[in-house]
Amino acid sequence: MADGFPTSDRKGAVRKGKFRIERPYTRGAVDALIVTMTGTLIGVLVCAVIIFVLVRRLAPLQKARLQAMAAMCAQRGLVPSGANLSRDFSMLSSIERTGLRNAFSTPDGGVAAADLIRSEGKSAAFFSVLSFIVAGVNMPTVSVDPRNVFTMAVVGGEPTLELESDEFDKRFVVRAKDRRSAVMLLDPGMMQWLLDCDHVSFVMIGDRMLASINRATEPHHNPSEPVEFELLFKFYDGFLTRVPPILRSEYAV
Repeated sequence: MADGFPTSDRKGAVRKGKFRIERPYTRGAVDALIVTMTGTLIGVLVCAVIIFVLVRRLAPLQKARLQAMAAMCAQRGLVPSGANLSRDFSMLSSIERTGLRNAFSTPDGGVAAADLIRSEGKSAAFFSVLSFIVAGVNMPTVSVDPRNVFTMAVVGGEPTLELESDEFDKRFVVRAKDRRSAVMLLDPGMMQWLLDCDHVSFVMIGDRMLASINRATEPHHNPSEPVEFELLFKFYDGFLTRVPPILRSEYAV
């Protein structure tokens, strides 16, 4: 540095005496910033257009699904019930109930059906759920899930147990707070019914049952066709007729 004259120590800055003075942005830097911001804006707009198009395309399918569910539920006396979610799906937490869609129930809340979207970290899981009352019993917590995929709509921390059927144990995981009540419930007839209703999970607490199907495990089909509910209602009909009578005496309300 010559006495009294500033010298440059690096590109974009000059030093004068003991002080370093930054030069203002050059035209090239400003142009680069504009290009970057423009590219970002274009990317955001493209994403927004894609989302808009997907929503437009899915809307007719969602409407068709709701209509099909309404027709199926009406045959069983279920009506739209968005105002009674805490009553109809009491086994779900208040946070989980925010993911319920297309909800239907009987006037007394004895049977209720809905779609359920549950957040799982950065992704979401899509379930079809059916809640119903099993009259005359007061069961300790018991849950049954297919081994190939975790589908239980309510996560439980009860101990796992094995039954006397190798085939059933290979295909399902049973968790129970009380082993005796679980073994009584899952007698040979009930186990065979669950094997026949593959993909259905359930949790039972007291006299309330929550059955569910993870829609990702179902064979590919049109989303507007709620085939999961056909299986859930089939499960409901068969389950009630197969509840062992001993439960109503040993675990009565």
